[in-house]
Parts: sequence; C-alpha cells; structure tokens
Amino acid sequence: MDRANLGARRSASPDRFLDKVAEPLEAVHQIPGTHFGRLAGAPQHPTWAAFLHDRLAAYAAAAPDLAPVAATLSREIDALDVDVPPRLLHHDLQAGHLLGGRLLDWELAVFGDPLSDLSRLAVRLRMAAPEDTLVLAPRPGPAAEVRVHLYWRIHQLADAAFSTDPVVREQPDP
Repeated sequence: MDRANLGARRSASPDRFLDKVAEPLEAVHQIPGTHFGRLAGAPQHPTWAAFLHDRLAAYAAAAPDLAPVAATLSREIDALDVDVPPRLLHHDLQAGHLLGGRLLDWELAVFGDPLSDLSRLAVRLRMAAPEDTLVLAPRPGPAAEVRVHLYWRIHQLADAAFSTDPVVREQPDP
C-alpha cells in the first residue's frame, strides 16, 4: 500500500480520512467470506456478479425511472471479470463510522470485492475520481480502475434510487 504519497495527492479533508481508515480497512479486507452479499438476514449469492445484479434489480424496483441506468450497469458487470474471492466489506465508510482507529456501524456489511468498499468511500467523500482510492488497495491489479469506477457508479445509483432528496435524484446518470 503506497500511503507515503497520499497527502500530496488529495485535498486536506479526504486525505486525512483516507490516512486514518487505511490500516483498519486493510485488516477488514483480509477477512474471507463464505458467500457474496449481506452477512446475515438476506439472500446469499454464489458470485459477486449475482449479488451486484440483485442490488441493481432492487434499485430499479425502488426507482423505476432509473431502470435504464441499472440495465446499462448490469450489462457492464456481465462484460467485466468480477470473479473475486469474497472478502469482508464495511460498505458504509464515512468519517462518523471511524472512532479511535476502529470501524463502527456494520449494519450494511457484505462479503464481496474490496474495491466496492473503496468506491463507496469515494461516493461518501464526494470524490470526482474514484480511482484515487486505489492507493488503499494493496495489489489493485490491471482491471482495478475499471472495476472501481463501475462500483462507484453503482453506489451513486443506489443513493439516487433510495434518496428522497430531489438534488440527489436529479444528478446526471452515473
């Protein structure tokens, strides 16, 4: 993980949070899962792609006007290799969920691709370039930028689908 150049690459607020979350997030992403999806109380999926397709269907059902965006993202999932081993993801990273170097509030935790956690973090921090979070990935791999950008768009769609805030709902298509 290349944290040495982190400060030179970002504005002060996201930079400080990225520095603080790097170590606990790296530890979390080392924990393997037995399936993909929520830890308990929801369907378990045999693949990460199956979980993502399930989520996109939920977003389209919640906001039918966004169904065309969900369909586009679904096709992009099918065109991309997202075959990864399941790892523990917090899936709701934000400043209020980090206290004393520990991550709090695990109600949205899932097993999946750690790059999805980084993408969700980019959405929460309102980062214009989600690939900037790849500095937190130990070995991102050749398709990491494409995956992190796809997941970022999926998280933006989720926010738009479930938001009652008209500003969020009227954002351009992810």
